[in-house]
Amino acid sequence: MIRRSVFRLAILGAVAGGLSACLQPVHAPHLGIGGGPIAQELAQVSVAPIEGFLGYNLKSELDYLLTNGAPASGTRYLLTVKTQQTGATSIIDAQTARPQSVTLQAEATYELKDTQTGVIRASGRTFGSANYDRSGQRFATIRAQRDAEERLGKALAERLRLIVI
Repeated sequence: MIRRSVFRLAILGAVAGGLSACLQPVHAPHLGIGGGPIAQELAQVSVAPIEGFLGYNLKSELDYLLTNGAPASGTRYLLTVKTQQTGATSIIDAQTARPQSVTLQAEATYELKDTQTGVIRASGRTFGSANYDRSGQRFATIRAQRDAEERLGKALAERLRLIVI
């Protein structure tokens, strides 16, 4: 009796595993290179230049995520993003009174505009944060901050891509 139920369960698992590759979620079409209609729509979004190092990283990452690395041409939509970045100290060394850990926080205000009709398709704000540790060595701290800004740019780009979809 137990063998029969284990056998049935194994057959059910094999059938379900085989069919799982056949199913595709309704709201998640294929976004690969040359993918479906959403990938073609995303390729029509151009990103306006964004100020600062964070803005540079954010624009580069958005260009890559929206067009799969191909240069945008014949774009229909313009994504305008403005960033505001702040740093908050979370841990302070008691002996030196210097911050040991810093959290970078950024707010990105975006606007997606249809350039053919002039209609604003989406607008709003999104947030992101990244941590880095400060060191007694000045250049190590600068590099850690730069790395945190790059991570923050990637996180904001992912969020904006999901919003634009």
